[in-house]
Amino acid sequence: MEQRLPELQCSRKFSKIFLIGDSQTQDAFSEQSGWGSIISNHFQRRCDVLNRGLYGYNTRWVKLVLNQLIDEANVEKIAAVVIFLGSNDANSKAVFPQYHVPLTEYKSLLGDMVDYITDLGVSREKIILVSAPPFDEEQWIKTLIANGDAPLSGLDNVTLKLYAEACNEVAAEKEVNSVDLFSEMISKENWKKYVCDDGLHLAKEGGKLLAEMLIQKLDKICEKHTTWFPHCDSIDNENPTPSFGL
Repeated sequence: MEQRLPELQCSRKFSKIFLIGDSQTQDAFSEQSGWGSIISNHFQRRCDVLNRGLYGYNTRWVKLVLNQLIDEANVEKIAAVVIFLGSNDANSKAVFPQYHVPLTEYKSLLGDMVDYITDLGVSREKIILVSAPPFDEEQWIKTLIANGDAPLSGLDNVTLKLYAEACNEVAAEKEVNSVDLFSEMISKENWKKYVCDDGLHLAKEGGKLLAEMLIQKLDKICEKHTTWFPHCDSIDNENPTPSFGL
């Protein structure tokens, strides 16, 4: 009769930084933007960075599945939660009705998400809301044409700015952290270099900028999360067990 090994449970529960959002977040570990990779590298052996980006999603859809991303089972060791939404919501209802979420509803949904997370026991200072970045309309239209779609962008930076401002307002109202990526990018002299060739998503420069802005906040939030296990130089090779506190 085959013997089964006993089920073992890891005694250490590692701290987690959740990244929640749309394709800007799903691509956070890609070579294109890499902002999630930069954060993960910065917090190596201190916090696990978990990507929960969902391509094409808006706040309405993310709110519907939020309880499957974060719940009572995984809330215990949350170090921080980053919510990065708005690029899809800001689409014109006439051009992309499946993505569009009215500004007032977008704002309400963001607030509901913050309330859900804090109701689970995550403190407000651990939550960061990130505003959607500006986009390059000319490049985005070229992408649509290349994909066989009508040359109607469905977006404009005036509208994206309104959604960015709404995101900042929710952060202020809910007393959570905010990163105003839109304002920071648009203030750059050559801001379009922060957007990749498709005109919508973050390029390496944009990903680096976002990572730097987030790390400024996360360093304060996660300052008590120390490095896991002793440094290799401090381990006694002859008698290693005490070095691990065992």
